[in-house]
Amino acid sequence: MRAPALLAASVLLLLAGLPGRAQEGPAVEFTTPRNLQTAIGPTRVALRVTVPPGSSAERVVLTVDGRPLATLAGPPWETTWDAGAEGGVHRLHAVLRLADGRTAEASIRTSALAIQQVEEVELVDLYAIVEDDGGTYVTGLAREDFRLVENGVPQVIDRFGEDRKPLQIAIVLDSSLSMEDERLAAAKESALRFLETLGPEDQAMVVVFNDGVQVAQPLTTDRDLLARAIEGTAARGGTALYDAVYRASELLASFPGRKVMVLLSDGRDEASNGLEPGSLHRMDEALDRALRNEVMIFALGFGKRLDTQFDFYGKESLQAILTRFADFTGGRVLFPTRPGQLSKAFADVAEDLRHQYSLAYRSTNEAHDGKWREIRLTSTKPGLKVITRKGYYASRR
Repeated sequence: MRAPALLAASVLLLLAGLPGRAQEGPAVEFTTPRNLQTAIGPTRVALRVTVPPGSSAERVVLTVDGRPLATLAGPPWETTWDAGAEGGVHRLHAVLRLADGRTAEASIRTSALAIQQVEEVELVDLYAIVEDDGGTYVTGLAREDFRLVENGVPQVIDRFGEDRKPLQIAIVLDSSLSMEDERLAAAKESALRFLETLGPEDQAMVVVFNDGVQVAQPLTTDRDLLARAIEGTAARGGTALYDAVYRASELLASFPGRKVMVLLSDGRDEASNGLEPGSLHRMDEALDRALRNEVMIFALGFGKRLDTQFDFYGKESLQAILTRFADFTGGRVLFPTRPGQLSKAFADVAEDLRHQYSLAYRSTNEAHDGKWREIRLTSTKPGLKVITRKGYYASRR
């Protein structure tokens, strides 16, 4: 009776040593979207995560085309990705990390649409803040609580949500000579605190301007790099305000989703000699670039009497200029007058970004004429104020 038992034990030991019979390791795979599927607009990204017995998952890091999308700390292992309106080719990559240090990875690619399909699904994206009469954020609204009109023609809202979407954000700081000492120190401290409000998937860049415009730190999720760029800012020279808005808008142009500029300035666009403008671009050119690239500008006008500080040609006050930047692009304008108020101003911007609704629609005007189209987004509920961009430029064929 011992021989069969010994034979059985030997067979089990042999099988255990064969390839593929080892203890199952960690695994991660995409359940949606599928590989080579076309993704358009807000897209659900879901994963199947396998964790061996006795282990635990620490996190899953998701990237799209090498850029951070989300960090998932537990089930459900899913998030929403704004794939844009054109259904392009993208690479989604997931890295599962266990608490014991083991990892597993998976990748898929999405497919492009045919040209005629792209035209059929071309969407206009809007991000909106809603407040009541007292300036309190209004959340929990439904698609039916909004009314949308383009050039006087009612439009149907195709997609709607209140989920927080990742940010691509440019922190644009005035580092002209008028900002030296206490002003610049307060600005840097407030900007550093603002970094702490960003989510792990949010990307930011630091742009500083004086006589010219410098990209102190390109777009990144690395908070240490961003902090060092802010801390290294020094005051000198004039104020190339419009060039800074133009340049930051260009830098954000190629990124999908929520594109935001936080602009801080304490003076008019002027060269350090006081005899000529500080920028090569005009104010209307800078605004046009922000609008065409769908960048929301949150403008912080720092200092007193900005309503009486006119542009180089004496036509428009700095207060009016910053207000126009914000109003047309769907952002907000704030006017802190003292260094101690800057932190609250940055915090208010962060709160706005946390309370945005996301909407998208197909325009009933199918012309690809490149013309400006006015948007009016209101609420069907009385007493509510809706803040979003004033319009957009239609695409060209």
